[in-house]
Parts: sequence; C-alpha cells; structure tokens
Amino acid sequence: MKNAYLEAGRFTSTHGVKGDIKAECWCDDLSVLRALKTVYLKGKDGYTPLQVVRCVPYRDLALMHLQGYESPEAGAPLKNRVFYAAREDLPLEEGSFFIADLIGLEVYDIDDGRKYGVLSDVTDNAASQLYLVKNEEGKIVYLPAVPEFIIDIDLEKGIGVRPVKGLFDEI
Repeated sequence: MKNAYLEAGRFTSTHGVKGDIKAECWCDDLSVLRALKTVYLKGKDGYTPLQVVRCVPYRDLALMHLQGYESPEAGAPLKNRVFYAAREDLPLEEGSFFIADLIGLEVYDIDDGRKYGVLSDVTDNAASQLYLVKNEEGKIVYLPAVPEFIIDIDLEKGIGVRPVKGLFDEI
C-alpha cells in the first residue's frame, strides 16, 4: 500500500527574528517544494499539517515561513525534523515514479528473467541517479538509472534492466 505522505525535506534551523525556518529540499527541484501550500510532520498519532505562508530559495536551501511560527523560539522545536508532502500535492509526469514506490522492487534481466536482487536505495551522482541493487547475500551493485540500462518499470512486476556485460557477474 502506498503511503499517502512522502518525505519532502528536513528543517535545519531557524533564520532571523520572524520565525523563518531553513529547510533542505528533498524534492527533484526547489520549485516543487515552493508550490506546496501545506507540509506535514509525522507523529505517533499520524501527520500534522503545517500551512506554508512563504517558501523562497536561500543559498542551497529553502527558507520557509509557516503559519503560527512567528519567532525563532517557536520554530526551534522543528530543527532536524523531517517534513512530508501529501502524495496528491506532488506533480508526477507520465511515466515517472516516486523513489519511495521503487524501493523494494525486484530488479530482473528484461531479456532472460534472471533476478538480480531488489532496489534498496537511490542516490545521486554527477551524471545520473544510481540504483543500489542488493542481492540475497547483501552485496550491492550500483546501476546507473539511465534509459540504456533501465528498460521497464512496473510497480507490480519490478524493474526490468539490460545491464552491460559483467555488471552483475560478482553477485
């Protein structure tokens, strides 16, 4: 079952005297975070909405002002807290997927059906994202997430790949 909320970033510290809060953006682009009107904090009783009054770029972060957080003291408890976005509030182009939905999918050879393992994580590198594929023994292979290798993604069936020769030989 897909979670209705996805990690969108992390509050890092307060900024200034009006309650602004610096935040890391974990979305593909800061424009996605800037478009959100509401972010959520996860608690033991579910998700608590926080209304976003303003979100602007600030160096390599976002500077957010949240309704009800009008001083540095009010914003201090948010430091290092992960915040979430409602899945329905996040744009997703046709043929695109949320990373959270891909984690745990089986990775298999599109041509012969050989199973390589499961997608355990996705990380960014300078050229492209890398899919971390973990086999049953816990060994990891870094697979570039490019169309030359990733042939098909099906949330039910898994991730069909066509790797270069030798990439999965050691696992």
